[in-house]
Amino acid sequence: MTQKSGGRRTVPQIFIDGKCIGGFDDLNRLNDSAQLDKILTGNAE
Repeated sequence: MTQKSGGRRTVPQIFIDGKCIGGFDDLNRLNDSAQLDKILTGNAE
């Protein structure tokens, strides 16, 4: 788990399609910047 999450030790760690995007705060930042939709639809840069 620590390897997959890039060494982060806080929980929860959120994974999308096998890639760790971080914790809840990171998820909120992605959502606020419209990047979450791009990740979920496969259109992330």
